[in-house]
Amino acid sequence: MTFQEFKILHSEIISYFQSIEYNLKRMYSVMSSEDFDDEMDMLETSNMGNTISMLKKLDHSDGKPWLSDTDYEELEHIRKIRNYWVHQCYIDYFYNKRRLVKGDEFVRMANKLSNEHDRIYNLCKKIEAICIDWIEN
Repeated sequence: MTFQEFKILHSEIISYFQSIEYNLKRMYSVMSSEDFDDEMDMLETSNMGNTISMLKKLDHSDGKPWLSDTDYEELEHIRKIRNYWVHQCYIDYFYNKRRLVKGDEFVRMANKLSNEHDRIYNLCKKIEAICIDWIEN
């Protein structure tokens, strides 16, 4: 993988994370008994971790959660992966103890990005479909 291809995959995975985060906010707003637009406004500055926590609490409030504990564990895992790719990967790429990442380390990071890119893309589409179904019904 070239550095240019790496940057494209990195940009795409960030867009998937943003879509997941936004759709979680939409799911919370639909589940809430409050006004959808007011709820979305309230969540505008909420980070992904807070949104997941609030969604889980609301989802479990009636004793019949729509998402399973496993789903919430996966979302929490995705949040951590997101934080790495958003906040840390370029620091790891450009800097380490030797100051610049060398070929083998770049290949390892590029393979990790490629694998996670495909997995996150699939999850993004799944959450998007759920969100569309909720809003239309």
